[in-house]
Amino acid sequence: MKEKNKLFRERLLDELNYQGLSKIDFAERIGISINTLNMYLYRGSIPAADVAVKMAAALNTTTEYLITGKDLSTPSSQSGTKDDWQKKEIIRIINSLSSSQLKSFLDIARAYKTGVISDT
Repeated sequence: MKEKNKLFRERLLDELNYQGLSKIDFAERIGISINTLNMYLYRGSIPAADVAVKMAAALNTTTEYLITGKDLSTPSSQSGTKDDWQKKEIIRIINSLSSSQLKSFLDIARAYKTGVISDT
């Protein structure tokens, strides 16, 4: 099934599963009850804008993606490439790092980039 043809509830469930978040933890994180979350996941209800924004922020994605399946933060010519999940994973990792971990990550990334460029 193409990503754009998925429903909101399918994209939401995919993100929860991908990130390993339980429904209870996610509901608590965004300040809604598990019953309300289940309405979105199983009854096809669409959340109010403020809840959708909280959901997107908690999942490190965009509201547009959750609602429409489109990622407006990337040019349409590049959206849907097979490398997208890798870039999203790197962003998720970076967002979870402490300052010292981020510095180490950047040092490793720069060394890797220099090595790859030197090898070509």
